[in-house]
Amino acid sequence: MSQALLMELNEEIRRLYIAGSDLAAGDYRLKRLLPSFEQLGERAPVFKKLGEGIAALIDEGAGTDTARRLQDVNLLLQSVLRTQGKGAAEGETAPLRTQPVRLEANLSYRKLSAVRTALTTRGGGRHEVIVEAFREGLFRDVRLVPLAIEALNDPYVEIAEFAMNDILPSYGPDIVPHLLESFRPDGGKLEARKLTVIARNGGKDVLDVVHKASVSGSDEVRTTAIRLLAGHPEYEQVLLDFSRDKKKSIREAAFQALAASDRESAAERLYEAFTGKDREAVSSSVMQSRSELLNGWLVRDLSELVASVREGTASQEEMANVWNEVRRYIWALHQKTSPELGRLYMDVMRNYKLYMYKLGWAFLANEAMAYIQHEHSEEGRQLVRAAVELDLKKHAQTASFARDLFKKALPVLPPERLFEAFGTILEERAKASSLSRSANEAKQLMDTIEDMVVIRRYREIEQIWSYGETGYTYHVEMPPQEELAGKWDPRWLDHFIALDRMALVSAFARPGHAEAASYLLDKLKRSPEFRNRFANLAVMGLVRAGVSGEELHEALVRAVEDERNTECREIEPFLFDQLCRLPASYADRSRAALPKFGSVSGEQLEYVLKTMESSNRS
Repeated sequence: MSQALLMELNEEIRRLYIAGSDLAAGDYRLKRLLPSFEQLGERAPVFKKLGEGIAALIDEGAGTDTARRLQDVNLLLQSVLRTQGKGAAEGETAPLRTQPVRLEANLSYRKLSAVRTALTTRGGGRHEVIVEAFREGLFRDVRLVPLAIEALNDPYVEIAEFAMNDILPSYGPDIVPHLLESFRPDGGKLEARKLTVIARNGGKDVLDVVHKASVSGSDEVRTTAIRLLAGHPEYEQVLLDFSRDKKKSIREAAFQALAASDRESAAERLYEAFTGKDREAVSSSVMQSRSELLNGWLVRDLSELVASVREGTASQEEMANVWNEVRRYIWALHQKTSPELGRLYMDVMRNYKLYMYKLGWAFLANEAMAYIQHEHSEEGRQLVRAAVELDLKKHAQTASFARDLFKKALPVLPPERLFEAFGTILEERAKASSLSRSANEAKQLMDTIEDMVVIRRYREIEQIWSYGETGYTYHVEMPPQEELAGKWDPRWLDHFIALDRMALVSAFARPGHAEAASYLLDKLKRSPEFRNRFANLAVMGLVRAGVSGEELHEALVRAVEDERNTECREIEPFLFDQLCRLPASYADRSRAALPKFGSVSGEQLEYVLKTMESSNRS
């Protein structure tokens, strides 16, 4: 008998059971099968009977009793398949092995549907869905465990790394047997990620697996395994041996692992590589090392290099070679502290003019300045200020004066001195044309200041107007007014108003400055549209300027009512918070303006109205 033909008929019968027997009449798929059954029917009566049943089923003039005919054909077909077909599985039987996971499956499929789709499909927007599902605890459902493991191989790197660093580690040691079962040391990035989770969740119980992978795995798995052996003293000799491997990638991985050790043998090997042929491969690992012994040797060498240039006998080529070495040592000691390093950098600051301007070693001089500023010694403060004053003289009228030097001077100079040094740039701008060099310099300065005091970013907030859901929105932040008052001269504000820099006026606005309040009220009146973000800045400034509640509320509602205030998709957080503070007396005017707002902004304004109503009832 033709097993394939019977199975094909079975599929078509199943299709008609789902679609409906009324669709059987004239079905072209069954018509295509009928000649084969008629041909086989000449030798086997059962095929002849099936052929007759198919013919009756597809006969378009046979009446409406298609359901019975479909049932007859299916009954005969199933009888043949039961007696003649093969249903047993091939191969030898074996006990079913399972790995327990202490998780539940109490969530509805609808709850899991979105994250399952994100994990099993491709395209944009999946990362946010997966991250949100993890935050909600959906991955505690056992049905998502296999998909979480498969996510390690996701082509979108952020998803694969999120699964490796967050999702799978959250299962604890229970996930380790599932990963070990499919781990293949000779694989690539997928196996390296599996091994990372195995090592993090398995602890010392899986160190032998990690060690074997470091010896016999593929290059990618080996380098991962070697890094995972960091912090285990029993494998330090193994790491020392790997640090002399012929392959650079293996040596680099070994250096990174040795950087986590505070043993003398590890420090000696890192120092040997740093001062030898492997200096390029070991540089990042030396930066990471917190070994006091190693750092002491580095400071000693750097001190000798820095002192060697004071004699002034070296040639230009020798000086260039020394400087290259000095830079390597500075990077290796970056963000590290020690009494010896502090003394070295104090000496550099005492000779700031030599290193910064005569030798041109700005990297060393600036690193020393940054280090000394964190020491908070009186001599250090004086040396740093003297250095900045020297920079002001040397860099006056240069392109970096209004940008780089301002950032350097701000934390060092008193507010009055800072304004004296840089405020003249804004004074000159008020008298110059918009295309002059002074205008460009003033713009650079104000852009630099704005980047420091007006922080713009997208961040997660609670959307209280949408039943407390969370979402990402555009957010503006400014330093507290007390902080600005302590670091900035009050005269800056007048210049910002004169030069029409609204964001800076908003940030520096303060109570009692009537001109700032008037300026911001006029800005809100001229640009009331919530969609262009000027309104949010203006309202932030009005609050900082301390305008009265009545004046602020009236200005806000007039902006809401303004005919230009359309096409706003979402109201920014600070502005929305101020709208929520409106008294109930503004409810009618706000409700009349509601039709102009759609999308999220409409929901926000409806929430504002509900807040007004509830405050009125209370």
